[in-house]
Amino acid sequence: MKIEVVKATQADIPAWLKLAEQVEYLFGPMSNEPSFHRSLQKNIVRGSALCVRDKYGKPGASLLGGLLYSTKPPNYKIGWLAVTQNQRRKGIGQQLFMELLNHIVVPATVEVTTFGPDNPAGASALRFYEQMGFQAAEAAPNGPEGRSRQIYRLHIAE
Repeated sequence: MKIEVVKATQADIPAWLKLAEQVEYLFGPMSNEPSFHRSLQKNIVRGSALCVRDKYGKPGASLLGGLLYSTKPPNYKIGWLAVTQNQRRKGIGQQLFMELLNHIVVPATVEVTTFGPDNPAGASALRFYEQMGFQAAEAAPNGPEGRSRQIYRLHIAE
């Protein structure tokens, strides 16, 4: 399956919120949270919201996955990465991450806060980041569901 990663547009916001609803059990409330709406809007405006639309759809089509990131070179942070339930383990998350790497100036450090080892629902996320070369760093504050969070970092040399 060929995967096309594109920058999200304003027309993608409703589909993005539907994707967010699917993962709220992991991340906590988002689809009705003004702070998530502001973050999504900010990332779209600055070009740091990447998405994969279903069937190479036009802006506004349903999303198979999305990634929000921030840049303060040489530091980059993945703020949010999600793939729709029925499309996981098909390379969408990897392609989103690889597209992010195209926007990085090396040397750089990419950081993500993800699930801690005590959260069975987050085990696949931990495996994903480890497969992408990230290494566990310090612990982060617990998530909204009360379980631990872990910071992972990837150092990219020239």
